[in-house]
Amino acid sequence: MKHWRAWHAASIIGLCVMPAADAEVFKCVNPAGKITYSEKKEANSQCSSVTTPINVVPAMRVPDKESRTPDSEDSGKKDAMRGQIAEQERALTDAKKALAEQESIRLGSEQNYQRVLDRLKPYQDKIAEIEKKLAQLREDQGKVK
Repeated sequence: MKHWRAWHAASIIGLCVMPAADAEVFKCVNPAGKITYSEKKEANSQCSSVTTPINVVPAMRVPDKESRTPDSEDSGKKDAMRGQIAEQERALTDAKKALAEQESIRLGSEQNYQRVLDRLKPYQDKIAEIEKKLAQLREDQGKVK
């Protein structure tokens, strides 16, 4: 608990000591009435300096539609598909290992072989399910090419 208090106090002190941003921010109203906040005065707009403290978050850049080509979208789909296939292949390997481990175990309570088969059934079902997903992903991958 003492560490928490020390960390909390240090973070509060750090926030108080942080320097303020030096950039001046302007509030601009264009002739259509749209308000924008910027570090530069906009042409054909009524701009005034903002004196109250505000948080400025830079805008995220979204690629233009022209820069996004169908090829780049397809390559993104292909990469995602490859990642899913690799993940399913790892899961299949793990499931096969788990089945092999269970096959090597013979419990004393399993005096007839049907009990062994019943115990192994969920592991076999898991492998079949993963193989089905993997086949579907590979089929979908062939369609994307």
